[in-house]
Amino acid sequence: MIAKIIINGQDIDKSFDYKIPQELEETAKIGCRVIVPFGRYNKPADGVIIEIVEMSEFDKLKNIKEILDERPLCGYDAIELCSWMREKYFCTFNQALRLCLPPQLNIRTQQWISLCETFDIDAGEELLKSSKTALEIVRFLTISGTVEYDELYENVKRSNLQKSLKILQDNEIVDISEQNFQSLKGKHKKIAELNILPELALEYSDQIANRAKIQSAMLKLLAAGAMLCSDLVAQSDGSYAALSGLQKKGWITVTEQRIFRDAYCENTKTTAYKPTAEQKVIIDYIDKCLKAQSSVSRADSSFQKEPLKAKILIRGVTGSGKTEVYLQAIENCIKQGKQAIVLVPEISLTPQIVERFVSRFGKRVAVLHSALSAGERFDEWSRILDGDVDVVVGARSAIFAPLDNIGIIILDEEHESSYKSEISPKYHAREVALKRAELHKAVVVLASATPSVESFYRARSGEYQLFHMEKRYNDNALPNVDVVDMRQELMEKQNTSIFSEKLRENVQKNIKNGEKTILFLNRRGYSTFVSCRECGDAIMCENCSVSLVYHRNGNRLNCHYCGFSQMNVTSCPSCGSRFIKFFGTGTQKAEEELQTFAGAKVLRMDVDTTSKKGGHQSVLDKFASGDYNILIGTQMVTKGLDFPDVTLVGVLAADTSLNIDDFRASERTFAQLAQVAGRAGRGDTLGRAVIQTYQPEHYAVELAKTHDYLAFYEQEIKLRELLCYPPFCDIVSIIVSSGVDIDGASTINQIKKYIEETACYRQNDSSERVILEVLGPVAAPVARLKRKYRYRILLKVTSADKISAILREIQQNFDGNADTYISIDINPM
Repeated sequence: MIAKIIINGQDIDKSFDYKIPQELEETAKIGCRVIVPFGRYNKPADGVIIEIVEMSEFDKLKNIKEILDERPLCGYDAIELCSWMREKYFCTFNQALRLCLPPQLNIRTQQWISLCETFDIDAGEELLKSSKTALEIVRFLTISGTVEYDELYENVKRSNLQKSLKILQDNEIVDISEQNFQSLKGKHKKIAELNILPELALEYSDQIANRAKIQSAMLKLLAAGAMLCSDLVAQSDGSYAALSGLQKKGWITVTEQRIFRDAYCENTKTTAYKPTAEQKVIIDYIDKCLKAQSSVSRADSSFQKEPLKAKILIRGVTGSGKTEVYLQAIENCIKQGKQAIVLVPEISLTPQIVERFVSRFGKRVAVLHSALSAGERFDEWSRILDGDVDVVVGARSAIFAPLDNIGIIILDEEHESSYKSEISPKYHAREVALKRAELHKAVVVLASATPSVESFYRARSGEYQLFHMEKRYNDNALPNVDVVDMRQELMEKQNTSIFSEKLRENVQKNIKNGEKTILFLNRRGYSTFVSCRECGDAIMCENCSVSLVYHRNGNRLNCHYCGFSQMNVTSCPSCGSRFIKFFGTGTQKAEEELQTFAGAKVLRMDVDTTSKKGGHQSVLDKFASGDYNILIGTQMVTKGLDFPDVTLVGVLAADTSLNIDDFRASERTFAQLAQVAGRAGRGDTLGRAVIQTYQPEHYAVELAKTHDYLAFYEQEIKLRELLCYPPFCDIVSIIVSSGVDIDGASTINQIKKYIEETACYRQNDSSERVILEVLGPVAAPVARLKRKYRYRILLKVTSADKISAILREIQQNFDGNADTYISIDINPM
């Protein structure tokens, strides 16, 4: 039998054939990790079996050395998903496969080298004379004995060390042994218990009390019942040597038990409540889809022809009870023996939504997101693989959870751009969810108060089943929204503060009434840039073509792109002037000004305050406790948060997302304003929202004021169609990054020429053309990033799938230079 294996850590986008030795045939399965000899010198490498076949087109295949897993870590569906992602997102199979395995699950192979016992220096004299490296190796091993490879390399620093070792091994002069270590392991506890009757243990304890006091004490403690070894050693004032002594006598046994690091705390159990009329219609429909799904085998493609649409879009106003729909739909799914995945766009949302799912489903819930420690994430992943989990909740990467019987996948706040990965593979979780649901014949539920234009268009076109939830679950009205024209604040009232008079009055009113306020400003830091008032130069990042942001904590200037940091300047680096001024306002500065409000107790929620483990949970717990009455933050505070005592929401700068060079700017602004306004009035008191803007007449702002998504969609879809933007086309971004500016410019121009020469672009009949328009090449929006110069071409195409062959050719033909990298992104966000 032949195994096709993807080697871990290799950029080569291909599998390698290896023979499966007869003794490993039973344990070698698709999805298992293996150790194989790789490369010219057979260096040990770990990989994953992705296919098992009878024959290979290659001769002289090497054997698999070791199977690392008792069971597959990823199944057939994961392998098929990786293959699809490779073609869809122009990544390597290896990059896709890494998403399906726990992060940091690496294998380190330690090599030990020693002289063979049978080595005869006279017999190897000719070989050692012909190779100085071989002679040095033998001399060092003669003195040092067995050594690790790294130690040998430190003492015999020669480029041909691997080659010489291989020759010495083939000539039976040196022996090379290997030991494999896994970077992540399950956590275990050791438990000691008696191997004899308690009465006999007490008798032995008395007999040895004079000569072995510690062992005597241990026997007495164990006579009362089994104990953790650590507790037994501590309570007996003893040692593990004494414990080992009792084991050798056969009086006790020590066993290991796997313990799981808790990623969350269990809380009060809740039960489903009677759904509203709007909720019930959706829950019943999903239940019908689940039952239809269960009646169709995975191999039967007729599922796609079912009259019930298994792709569902819920447009539900903020506070309409979408989460209860998820909970009851999942409960029905579990009753049918199926499993569920629930995705949220922000880690900051995870604590609240996890609390709701755990209170309903208990320990059958697993959590996956990047804020967990590597050990916690590994334990949660292991629980899922063990089949101990019915529901997986998490951010984008949770879509790859190793469930084998998925019934439903839910994307909450499906419009959010954070569902799109910015690193390779540049996947969108929504697209992966739809593909994974197809593989499992599962139901997909997309939900948002402000669905993405693309999803709503598909629902209107009949591809998705569309449901509307127009009422809040408590029948409360949506918040009253006031829009403040900041131009008038400045020109008529001479108000230079970041707070308008209206917002200031409302915040003070809330403080006086003992009610809470959420404020949104999508800029972190203190000031957005620092500039010289004499020459006009801004203080720029030395690695990127962006200005540094001033952070008052530590008095530092930070780059939010590459992480570069330096102390704040007192004089201009360009002209030496000491007239330095801070411009713009970030969350730190806004927090400082809020401290001047009488009675204000302010919490800040942004990357700076939530970067430590448990940071999001800590901020939300503090705000919920009542010790704070104002929460100010970035986009983290705009969605998902549910605090009944929040009655006021303020948006400090609605124009931040509006003035971006992006065709989605209006959509993003409307969604942010509508979402953050919806955080208010979720309890018994009517909510209020104050939106500050310099463009109050913009339709995104005007329609956010009235919470009118449908009117916004109608206006936005007309513009998209007129200008030919998604959903009426796909956009493909090709970015060339290079350490040498001229090389990047040359490569992007060659790519442009290559595109123009393709048949897809040359068609005279526009209805047949696949490439509709080529925009660029131009410098990328961030023209220099991490010391790399960046150039971009945007393609408008009828379908990205129709030009995948051309894009793959571009990737292969122009990505050969080690200092030039090509990134292809389908429908970038």
